[in-house]
Amino acid sequence: MNWFREHRLLTVISGIILALCLVIVVSFLSVGGSSFLGNKTHSIVHVIQHPLSFITGGVRNTVAGIFKYDEVKNENEQLKEKLRKAEETNKDLLLTKDELRQLKDLSRSLSFDPYKNRKQAVAARITEIDNSNPYIVFTVDAGTEDGVSKDDIVVDGKGLIGKVLDTGKHWSKVVSVLSETNNISFKSLRKTSVMGVLAGDGKKILKGYVMKKEAPIIKGDILVTSGIGVYPEGIKIGRVSSVDYDEDRQLKVVEVQPTVEFETLQKVTIYK
Repeated sequence: MNWFREHRLLTVISGIILALCLVIVVSFLSVGGSSFLGNKTHSIVHVIQHPLSFITGGVRNTVAGIFKYDEVKNENEQLKEKLRKAEETNKDLLLTKDELRQLKDLSRSLSFDPYKNRKQAVAARITEIDNSNPYIVFTVDAGTEDGVSKDDIVVDGKGLIGKVLDTGKHWSKVVSVLSETNNISFKSLRKTSVMGVLAGDGKKILKGYVMKKEAPIIKGDILVTSGIGVYPEGIKIGRVSSVDYDEDRQLKVVEVQPTVEFETLQKVTIYK
């Protein structure tokens, strides 16, 4: 009994082989013997074949299931790889679209009419930003060797960025319209008789006032440079986001959202 317990697998296999042999012998007799013997043997064969078919069918299904699992697993891995490649391709496309937008902005700034009387245009890339004052003052990779000098105006395809504050051989510092010290004379694009002065709030918007309290300036008006001071006439500054009246100074006070998207700004054009 101990031997059978220790060799259980061998015993089961031997039993299956013996049963198969018995099926073959009985099947042979059922073909060559009498009808009575054939009927009896047929019943015996059926009794033996049924459990054997169940066993062998189960084995076949299990083996097939294993191969099926491997196929599904391989397909899943292939799909994961395709998805990863698709995501990488999508990132590349998004990057390309962003760069294309920057180039289009640069192209518009180079052909912008207010700069037609300017002697030289220099394309530059932002290389450094002051983290304490983002986009108030920043550095670009063009300097005196490129023909850049102090007070040159800085723009992109969407409008006015600021002016050159300081220069080196291969770099320039730019102070933007968001600076509280950068005063800009403006007029309304809708009603050119409306004029005033703007300066940045040191954060993300510009604030200023209109010269005449009765001036018809409204929310949504586009403001451009008036041509008085450093900046040439006609450069977009921003859109009026609010209009209030200051009783003490008896002036209309405006807040303006700049047209330039400073948070995504990478490339600029400098005009002499």
